[in-house]
Amino acid sequence: MVKLEFNDILGRMLRQDDLDTLGISTQTLAEEALQAGRLDEASALVDYFHQEMGIMHHIMVTWLTDISRYVIQRGGQAKDAADLSATLFETWRTFPLGEDLREQCKTAIRSSLAGDGALDSAKMVEAVDLLDRMRLEFKNPHDVLVAWVQDLLTYIAGEWGEEAVLESILETHQSIWGDRYENWHQMTPLEKLALTVEGMRGGHFSGDRRRGDMTLVDQGDRYKMIMELCGSGGVLRRGDPETGRPPHPAGETGVNQEAHLWTWQKTGVHWYCTHCCIAKEWLPGHETGRLLRPLDHVLDHQAPCTWYVYKDDAQMRAYHYPRSGVPVPADAPDYGEDWRADYPGGS
Repeated sequence: MVKLEFNDILGRMLRQDDLDTLGISTQTLAEEALQAGRLDEASALVDYFHQEMGIMHHIMVTWLTDISRYVIQRGGQAKDAADLSATLFETWRTFPLGEDLREQCKTAIRSSLAGDGALDSAKMVEAVDLLDRMRLEFKNPHDVLVAWVQDLLTYIAGEWGEEAVLESILETHQSIWGDRYENWHQMTPLEKLALTVEGMRGGHFSGDRRRGDMTLVDQGDRYKMIMELCGSGGVLRRGDPETGRPPHPAGETGVNQEAHLWTWQKTGVHWYCTHCCIAKEWLPGHETGRLLRPLDHVLDHQAPCTWYVYKDDAQMRAYHYPRSGVPVPADAPDYGEDWRADYPGGS
């Protein structure tokens, strides 16, 4: 059941649905409400869809601003300004905006002619079309911004070493994740889940349709989020299923060559994806002894991305902790899960 309500802790509207609808795209729910004649509900969902996309867009721009500041401050006078600016904007010059869609559009035009030469006049309802255009107006630059973060972190690692990536992410931590999850421990488990899902739904456009769909499972001690695929790092690694755009090229320098506690003790992790370990596991774990929100990172790019929101931090399972070098709390339940193993998700 859809529950779009004002959340007192966040001070704004938040979808606080039951699990049967929380993982469904806000865009889809707005379309369904419109088609059912629930016009006020459809209008409210359109407003909220715009809000949840705008929140993540602001986060991505803030992150890039902080990374750019780090690069400029770290570089000092060592690099020519023209060279530095060219490096910072290289992603915008090379990102293949619209190329695959252009070819698909031309194919569709050619195939739209019927045998008698008449054109197919079928079209979408104007409101539905405008809603999808609104999504694309956020989604397309979103994917470029994610790739730009990846490229700038690659540059940082190449210039100053892999530890500099950690340093740059720690510098931006408060302005992004610290502020967003400031009141995390005041929220109910369902509120925590709703906030988490929001970011990956309308914020990062997860799911194979890139609308923000995901599977949510109540496992008793925790809620399990399964994204097939993650709309940020997952699309970066696998490509965009909506447009056919291939994975963003990373090469050897776009992933870590040394195992770190802040990369789950793995090598081959895309620099963009390291923030999940740093902000959700490594940093809160070493500061408080408890992880914020663990996930099962898998090096297989085709595997789903699986996150967990625990109903009680004391019930966070033991296997999550050693991956980032955090001591396992004495009260952490241990079900024999091997922290060295990959857990690819599933329902």
